[in-house]
Amino acid sequence: MTDRCPRPRDVATAWMAAVVAGDVRTAIALSAPSIVYTTGQARRYEGHEGIHDIASDFNRLAGFLTVSVEGEILEDGGVVALRRIERYTVPSGGIEIRGCSFVEVEDGVVTRWADYKSMESIDVIFG
Repeated sequence: MTDRCPRPRDVATAWMAAVVAGDVRTAIALSAPSIVYTTGQARRYEGHEGIHDIASDFNRLAGFLTVSVEGEILEDGGVVALRRIERYTVPSGGIEIRGCSFVEVEDGVVTRWADYKSMESIDVIFG
């Protein structure tokens, strides 16, 4: 039997599923202690505490926000690109925000997550 690391795409998709499901324990288990998460230039989270905060936020938003990974998953080396759709439920209906997450995987854990999305549809509704 060999001790081989899982494929980066498998780690990235399992990690993303845990984060957006609010599964703090699994998200942290799949994260390097030094993980860095950035949302464009708006926010920066670091370490397991940052992942705890993000996953907890997703857990609190359950029923109001769903996130799915759709389309082709691209991988180059240890960098995985995931196309995401965030669906928000608001009193006036629903809002979809499309984005892309770049997840870096090293030695079987996520070391960096950079998220890019357009907030234009939210700005149109909420100004």
